[in-house]
Amino acid sequence: MENNTTENNKDVKASILKKKRSPFFTIILGILLVAGIYFGYNRWQYSRMYEATDDAQVASNLSPLISKISGYIKEVKVKDNQFVHKGDTLIILDNRDQLMHLKQALAALQTAKSNVSSAVAGTNASVQNVSTSKAAVATIAAQIEVAKINSWRTGEDLKRYENLVKDHSITQQQYEQVLAAKQSADKQLQVLVQQQKQAMQQTGAVASQSVVTSQNIGIANAVVQQREADVNNAQLNLSYTIIIAQVSGYVSKVPVQPGQYIQAGAQLFSIVLDNSKWVIA
Repeated sequence: MENNTTENNKDVKASILKKKRSPFFTIILGILLVAGIYFGYNRWQYSRMYEATDDAQVASNLSPLISKISGYIKEVKVKDNQFVHKGDTLIILDNRDQLMHLKQALAALQTAKSNVSSAVAGTNASVQNVSTSKAAVATIAAQIEVAKINSWRTGEDLKRYENLVKDHSITQQQYEQVLAAKQSADKQLQVLVQQQKQAMQQTGAVASQSVVTSQNIGIANAVVQQREADVNNAQLNLSYTIIIAQVSGYVSKVPVQPGQYIQAGAQLFSIVLDNSKWVIA
């Protein structure tokens, strides 16, 4: 009986101790859980802020080196983990294609400028022709006024001589001479009127041509602007064949080499800014 009592007492004590320990273990477990979450979050943040290399991790202030054009690498001027200054040449691309495009653009620009000069010369000639044609029309108009007067005068003479010849005051030959003068004056007037029409038509045609040549100047100037844009673009692409550092800092691992073909927009490597920290792994 005494043994049973002793065993019961032991079970009661164990139960009491178990109840006392349970909150303690729960607290410890909670602390460990919070610590694990905190540690995991810090590692995640650290992985965002640092770049791993072969022997170090670099602070996240990185400047990616990106090629703006496609081409073959001619020369690599830097090595892994080398410090560079802003403006230093890092990579040189083969620039033969870009040089050829620039020469073609310059030649096209020169041709376009020559076309402008030709259009201007043509316009000046057209303007001169218009002036000449207008002067010719004015001259003919003056001649027509004289011819009209002459036609009127010879007509009056013919009327008077018709009466005289009827009265036999003049000979038939004299009458015929006045008649011939009248006919000649009328013919001259008709010729001048026809010449005036032709001159006016020619003036209109020349004026239309002058308008066309003036429009050609505008077109030629627009072509020159386009060719100048082509030259600027070719010069810009030529400048892209020399890839320079945009910031001062340490070069990450350089995975490119001479002879390698790279695509425009491809990231070659990165530069860790000078104010970044190197953390030994």
